[in-house]
Amino acid sequence: MDGFEYTYKERQREHALALVLAILLNIFLPLIAIMAINFIEQHSREGTTGLPKHVIQLVSEAIDSASSELRRLNLEIWNNPETRFKEEKACKLLAGWFESQGWTVQTGVYGISTAFEARFSVTPGERSVCYNAEYDALPELGHACGHNLIATSTLASAVGASAAMKEMKIPGTLIVMGTPAEETGGGKYIMANHGAWKDCSVVLMTHAMPDFSTARIVTKASWKFRAKFHGKAAHAAAAPWNGNNACDAIVMAYNGLGLLRQQIQKTESIQSVILEAGKAPNIIPDYAEGSFSLRAFDSKALERLRSRVIPIFDGAAASTGCTVELFWDALYEDVVTNMTLANRYTHYMINDLGLTPADILPPSDLSAKVDQNGSSDFGNCSYIQPGIQTLFNINATDMPHTPSFQKAAGTDFAHTEALRAGKANALIGLEVLLDEGFYKEVKSDWINDMKERGRLPE
Repeated sequence: MDGFEYTYKERQREHALALVLAILLNIFLPLIAIMAINFIEQHSREGTTGLPKHVIQLVSEAIDSASSELRRLNLEIWNNPETRFKEEKACKLLAGWFESQGWTVQTGVYGISTAFEARFSVTPGERSVCYNAEYDALPELGHACGHNLIATSTLASAVGASAAMKEMKIPGTLIVMGTPAEETGGGKYIMANHGAWKDCSVVLMTHAMPDFSTARIVTKASWKFRAKFHGKAAHAAAAPWNGNNACDAIVMAYNGLGLLRQQIQKTESIQSVILEAGKAPNIIPDYAEGSFSLRAFDSKALERLRSRVIPIFDGAAASTGCTVELFWDALYEDVVTNMTLANRYTHYMINDLGLTPADILPPSDLSAKVDQNGSSDFGNCSYIQPGIQTLFNINATDMPHTPSFQKAAGTDFAHTEALRAGKANALIGLEVLLDEGFYKEVKSDWINDMKERGRLPE
C-alpha cells in the first residue's frame, strides 16, 4: 500500500505540473509568436527597421494616383522656363497647388520674391521634414538641368508623406521650401542667411542625372567673385608717369593666380576671365575688371584657398599704385551627405521601389562618375541640418546643361523616375517623424560630420 500511495501522489503532482505548464504555454506561446514575427519583420530588411509594408504601399499608391496631376505641373514648368530670380510663373503655380491641397503657404520668403514655403501638419510633433523644390532654368537652354523634375519629385514626396500623415495621424510637420536661383544665383545661400531651414529636422532633395542613380552626391565648395581695379588715367605716350595702370594690375593678378595653380591641391581649381581692361592703347586705363571662381573639396579647404588668393590682388594693386575691390558672390558649400539617410534611401529603392543593386550606386561608392567638379547650393542646407541630395537616372545622352539633357528632362521616363525618387524621400521623411531612434542616429552622424569640418552646431 505504501508503494501505491507514493505512486499515486507522484502522479497527482505530475498532472498538476502538466496542467500549469499547459496554461502557461497557452498564455505565452501567442506572445512569443508575436515577438518572433516582429523580430523577423524588423531584421529581415537588411538589418534595418524601416517602415511597415502597409505604410510603404500607402505612400506609393498616393503618389501613383497623383501622377497625372504631377505630370501636368511638371510640363507646365518644363514648357515655361524662367531664369534665376525671375521664376514668377513657377512660384505661383507651385504655391497655388499647395494652397489647393490645404497647406499653409507663404511667398516672397527668406529674402527672395520668387521663393515660397508650404507647411502641412495633422497634429503637432517634435520633428519636421523639409523637401526642397527647385524650378529655375538656364538662359537659352531652358530646363537643361532638370529642375522641373526636382519640383516634381518634391511634389511627389509631399503627396505621399501627407497622405500617410492623414491616414495614420502622424505627429510632426512637412515643409516644402521653394528655392529659386540655384543656377549661379545662390538662392539657398540667400535664404539661409535669412533664417531658412533652422527649424527643420532634415532636408531632402533629388536631382536628375543622365545615366546613373545614387543616394550620394559629391560636390565642390565654390565661391565666385569680381575684382575691380581703380587706377589713374594718363596719356600713355606724353605723360605715362602721371598714370596708374589698372590694366597692369589685373594682368598681374591674373598671372599671379596662374602661378598659384602650381601649388594648389588636385581637388582645387581657379578660373579667371578679364572682362574690361581699357579702351584705347594711348590711354593708361584707370579701370579694369575681372570675374573669378574658386573651387575646393569642402568649405574649410575653400576658405584656405581664398586666404591665399586675396593677397595676390592686394599685391597687384599695391605694386601698380591702384586700389582694388573684391565683390564676393554667394558661397556654394560642399554637400555633406548624411550617410544614415543615404543608406536608408538606397534600402527603400532596392527593397521596396523596384530598383536592383545594379541600378543604383551604393553611397560608399566614390568613383569618378559621382565625384563631380560641380557645385550645388544644397550644400548650404547640409551645413544647417542633416540632409541628402540624391541623384536619379533619366536616360539622357549627355550631361546636364546640354540640349539633349533638356529634352530628356521632359520625357515620361524622367517623370516616372522623379516620382520613384520622391517616394523614397517620402518614406525617409515619415521614418524621421515616426522613429526617434532613427532620427537620433541621423543627427549623431551629422554632428560628427560637422565636428570633422570644424563647424560645431549651435
